[in-house]
Amino acid sequence: MKKWILLCVALLLALAGCEKQPEEDKEQENTQQLQQEQIEQTQAEPTQTVPVQEVPVQEGGTLYLSMRNTTTLNPLLNQDASVDTILKLIYMPLIRLDENHKPAPSIAQSWSFDEGGTVLTLNLRNDIYWQNGTNLTADDVIYSFNTLQRSADTNAVYKNCMNYIRSYRKTSAYSVEIIFNQNFSGNMYTLLMPIISAQYYGTRVATSDKNMIPMGNGYFEFDSYVPAKEMKLKKCISSFGQTAHIDEIVVNISTDKDTDLYSFEQNLTDLLIMGSSDIGKSDNENDIKYYEYTTNYYDFIGFNFSRSLFQDINIRKAIASITPKESILESIYFGHGVVAQTPINPTYWYHEPEVTIYPYDIGQARDYLEASNWKDNNEDGILDRTTNEFSETFRISILYNTENEIRKQIAIRLGDELRGIGAEVSLDGQPYDVYVQKLQSGDFDLFVGGWQMSVVPNYSFMLHSAQIGLTNYARYQNGDMDALLGVAYNAVKEEDVLMAYSNLQKKITEELPYISVAFRNFVALSSDRVHGNVKPLENNIFDNINEWFLYEQQ
Repeated sequence: MKKWILLCVALLLALAGCEKQPEEDKEQENTQQLQQEQIEQTQAEPTQTVPVQEVPVQEGGTLYLSMRNTTTLNPLLNQDASVDTILKLIYMPLIRLDENHKPAPSIAQSWSFDEGGTVLTLNLRNDIYWQNGTNLTADDVIYSFNTLQRSADTNAVYKNCMNYIRSYRKTSAYSVEIIFNQNFSGNMYTLLMPIISAQYYGTRVATSDKNMIPMGNGYFEFDSYVPAKEMKLKKCISSFGQTAHIDEIVVNISTDKDTDLYSFEQNLTDLLIMGSSDIGKSDNENDIKYYEYTTNYYDFIGFNFSRSLFQDINIRKAIASITPKESILESIYFGHGVVAQTPINPTYWYHEPEVTIYPYDIGQARDYLEASNWKDNNEDGILDRTTNEFSETFRISILYNTENEIRKQIAIRLGDELRGIGAEVSLDGQPYDVYVQKLQSGDFDLFVGGWQMSVVPNYSFMLHSAQIGLTNYARYQNGDMDALLGVAYNAVKEEDVLMAYSNLQKKITEELPYISVAFRNFVALSSDRVHGNVKPLENNIFDNINEWFLYEQQ
């Protein structure tokens, strides 16, 4: 039995589709909303990715996975993220995301918008077949939209996709016209949904007995399901003419993340997804492989712009200049993440690398402070200044929630750095509920926060002045920023999206409404049996399952 040095595992089962408004991380288990549970840091050294050993491709074998128990295996009615992850083995999406989080062809092979940016013509492949041999057509797309709109519960994984769509219609056997509510750069992301067969599920999809006998068009097809025990899948020739190397997948039905961990330790399952900082060393790490990928979990330092202190750009620049991002990444994240300059993930296709960067530089920080007339006039080690007979002391409190060890450590490190440039610093660690209350009421100076960002590009929730009092906890307002957010929101053509988000990111780093720290990495742990080109994506860890194979050493 492998011995793990870890105190708590945060299981993230990444799901595609139209995620809800990004929510401030509550540090409690909530896989359906893609929020990472708080973890206690271990003192283990950084986990290294095990080099892939070159072995001959072997055909066959059984891959063992896990998911929660469920009342439906219909991917459009399902409400559980772990079940959605497994169903992606059976159902191909209408649109997929590539490794740069860019919409890419799948069932839909091409598309185009009208000049206004709200009317989309979607062209389907004409050679996609369901696993019962029938052809996938526009009728199935319309049926799937109707199912989500009329039959899916509010908590269904893909229900929110329909919030963006005003109407839709079939224009030919293999084309669909979709009219969106408005021109929005994220409209294509609302189509990251599985499609189901109209003929197979019939007129009463909500009550159909087929909901526990899924029939899709992916690399694997349904074989059997025993409630609270297991589901079995078998390989088939997919709609894309490809066949997996693995013969069979057995999905164990587990009750919780602890059961998932135990099953993996006991070699009962072959794959486990967890926050990389949760992982310690096993007694025999050669038995485990690590496939690391960057998630949309974003950590940052926020200012309270209702404080006059932080309305001074020199103060914000000074604090940015003493935030040791690279050191934080190594010492607090154990290297498992990527440094961020803006809330836009560095792995995204519309990320702009040419922005203003504030490297760690204490001397530069002091220059910024001096430019705003902050000096140690009393020679007590604390900076102060007098403006129009108004005296101020450079005094800062840092708010964080105590359940989150990463935030706590960032707050401690930032406090030390601030003291080093003459600030009087206090740390305000609070339970999560109190932490949120303080954010909402504005009872803080600086805060360390995190968001599980949506794959749908929209950053207004944290930057737009209209969100002050809601999710713009920093109370930041800037007319130019509002305008850039609007342009980015409404961009549709690829070149317009790139330009709009480039301008937005440049403005963010010039204005510094937040200090972006990092995007966290997650890790897919696999048993040593799993080989091949294993490249998990946050949106679909089984995106290239057809390239995986199992190697059983003779």
